[in-house]
Amino acid sequence: EIRKVPVTVLSRCQRFDLRRVPNDMMAGHLKNICGKENITVEDIALDRIARAAEGSVRDALSLLDQAAALTADQIKDDQVADMLGQAGRGQALDILSHALQGETSDALEKMSHAVGRGAEPIMILNDLLDLLHLASRLAAGGHAGDAPESEQDKLAQLAKDVGMARLGRAWQIILKGHGELGVAPNPKAAADMVLIRLAHAAMMPTPADLVRKLEKSP
Repeated sequence: EIRKVPVTVLSRCQRFDLRRVPNDMMAGHLKNICGKENITVEDIALDRIARAAEGSVRDALSLLDQAAALTADQIKDDQVADMLGQAGRGQALDILSHALQGETSDALEKMSHAVGRGAEPIMILNDLLDLLHLASRLAAGGHAGDAPESEQDKLAQLAKDVGMARLGRAWQIILKGHGELGVAPNPKAAADMVLIRLAHAAMMPTPADLVRKLEKSP
């Protein structure tokens, strides 16, 4: 909190601003290390580690070292997801797609499968929020940021099919549910309720749809 430091102190100090390393740069750095250490690793697993490190090179190296030790230098994305207590990225995208299409039972089944494999419900919601953010950027005419190439086509299709208004509504529902998991006695049940609300809302018209319907009515 640099603004709280008195000017008399700042004027006598040399200042270094340590910025977070972008995910794509972090993943490239980790890939370079894996090549030198003869570690076989999937690119999507490196992307997952880079995201989990949140811009910290030290944390990324620690996670890479842990993953290499657990997998005997044969790192796969599913193994990294299990290590981090996350669902596979593909699983999270499937959960989100089913929920946004109103397919409640399929979304709940995918959620139960991910939790059964050791994923934490809160981490699944984290992934859903991340995917919604990327899909919303695409729907708004932007780009998918540092999303892996394997996800970009699916996210683009999701953005096209769902639309900006519904993506924004889904963000609000999951963000609110994310806060509820911290106080819920059963996080898995709370996560299920978030998906049920999301799937139910997916079938409801947006305000823009209602306005267009009113304009067409006699």
